[in-house]
Amino acid sequence: MIKKILKYVLLFSFSLATANQIWHNLNFQKNIETIIYVALILTIFELFLKPILKILLLPINLLTLGSLRFIINTLGLYLAEFLLIDFKVYNIHFEAFSWQGFTIPAQNFNSFWAYFVSSLTIGIIFYIFNIILKKKSS
Repeated sequence: MIKKILKYVLLFSFSLATANQIWHNLNFQKNIETIIYVALILTIFELFLKPILKILLLPINLLTLGSLRFIINTLGLYLAEFLLIDFKVYNIHFEAFSWQGFTIPAQNFNSFWAYFVSSLTIGIIFYIFNIILKKKSS
């Protein structure tokens, strides 16, 4: 179990740093210790609190066809910000761009949506890193 906790802390640390490079909205006060604390909180949330929340919210999750799990992940990020003074999630401003006639307009993700997009990004990066590590150990 200790090995799994350490693995998750490292994966969440890399995921947080990578997500911050993408969106530039996670503020760790330029301190690696804060990243480790946030990763530890997300690990505890992932391993211990998330399964309980999944069971308690199972009927709602079934009605929403599984989309509630993304909001549960968002709660983990909010919990980390609530517990740590040095960690903040700021709004996301997505610049407009055009590629071969396909245009994406500028977007602003404020408050809840900033948490949601950040936690979704962290979750996807965590999942990719986890798959890479599983394939390496096989």
